[in-house]
Amino acid sequence: MLEALLVTGIHREELGFGDRVTSLLNVDRIQVMRIPDGISHARTGTDDLFYYTNQHREIYLQLHQQVKGRYRLLIDLHCGLNDAGRCADIYCRDERLLQCVVERSRRTELGEELRLVKILANSEDSDGAGDGTGVHVGARTLIPEQLWNDPSFIYVGLEIYLTEPGDGVAEDWHFTGDLIETIQACAESGT
Repeated sequence: MLEALLVTGIHREELGFGDRVTSLLNVDRIQVMRIPDGISHARTGTDDLFYYTNQHREIYLQLHQQVKGRYRLLIDLHCGLNDAGRCADIYCRDERLLQCVVERSRRTELGEELRLVKILANSEDSDGAGDGTGVHVGARTLIPEQLWNDPSFIYVGLEIYLTEPGDGVAEDWHFTGDLIETIQACAESGT
């Protein structure tokens, strides 16, 4: 079984950023799945939400079929905008992995720019507040639970927020690469 897979391009507008990040990674340690024709963020009306939700679900169900039984870690890379400065959200069901990322990030410059969020099943309650350990609880997602809650691998949603639209700059790519390496190290250590 292969250890880790990084997926870029689920949203086609994010593909350039993903390409820049993956060019910096050690491909001996992580395999990359580049989706050149992902779904678009753009929606023009309320009717589009239905189609977007279905496309979103379908692409993730197809991804699940590709990952299950082949990888132990799936990192789903995305990017967004934050005028206040670069930062990242890490979404994962595995609280142990999130705690490890918190601890390792506190020792580096990464720590101040992270928000770690535990994904919850629909039946779990949460007020969305932190749990005192640096992990926020209560995220819900459009991503099918079959993917993010599959016990055969760890799903990590990684949202990097850039200060301007586009593919980001070298500091953004290096920040993201360091964060991916931290997530991998935590997944591999089992702590």
